[in-house]
Amino acid sequence: MTGFGLVLGGGGARGLAHIGVWQVLEDAGLVPQVVAGTSMGGMIGALIAAGVGGQELERLATGVSWRKVFDWRPSTGLRLTLMDSWLEAHLPRTFEDLSLPLAVTATDMLSGRGVYLTRGDLHAAVRATIAYPGALEPVPLGDMLLTDGGVLNQVPVDAALFLGVRRMLAVDVTAASPLELQERRLLLWKREAHLGSVQALRRAVEIMQAQLTDARLSLYRPDVLLRPQLGSIDLQSFARAQEAIQAGREAALAELPALLAALG
Repeated sequence: MTGFGLVLGGGGARGLAHIGVWQVLEDAGLVPQVVAGTSMGGMIGALIAAGVGGQELERLATGVSWRKVFDWRPSTGLRLTLMDSWLEAHLPRTFEDLSLPLAVTATDMLSGRGVYLTRGDLHAAVRATIAYPGALEPVPLGDMLLTDGGVLNQVPVDAALFLGVRRMLAVDVTAASPLELQERRLLLWKREAHLGSVQALRRAVEIMQAQLTDARLSLYRPDVLLRPQLGSIDLQSFARAQEAIQAGREAALAELPALLAALG
């Protein structure tokens, strides 16, 4: 297959940087042949594959209360009614109704394997790829019980290869940078040596994902890899959507000559 694949990594609110990248690609006339994504990258990838433009994506991202769509308090599960209505309003029902081929990744909790979702029920696939462990309930699909694809495959270049393209742009928004603590929290941490159970769990997952992502990218090398500078924007920083989108724009603009040379 000619053309290139657009690969969008997971990262919660950090994944909103993908919108800024897509805006730059659109302006440059760089339209992918296929899209692959994990977690928030899977959701945004599905919208791109459905034909949603960059400006409309920004409007959606800044106009929705993500905390009402996602209830990420531990052990409460996913508010399916809110998520289902949002998906119904913005995405077609099936992969086959998309404008571009799409693959999203998920992790089967029963077999322990990563899976590509490329056909059939698109809404179930999106719910599965964003089902962050411990915060959102796994999604039953066929004989599988699916959770967030980022557990095993945070930047799924291999999923785009599976769809048949050979040239690749990948966007990695994994939080690999050192942990930043506000001054007061830093003083408390030094005194008590305590991050809190939820923050400690999330930080452990971030470290694991960053290491695994680097290892996978050494096996499946994209032609261009973008890593937007997102600083202290974390998994749940949806109020900082504009900052994340701007970081994506800046990362893509900085590499635009390389993008045009490799993918144009």
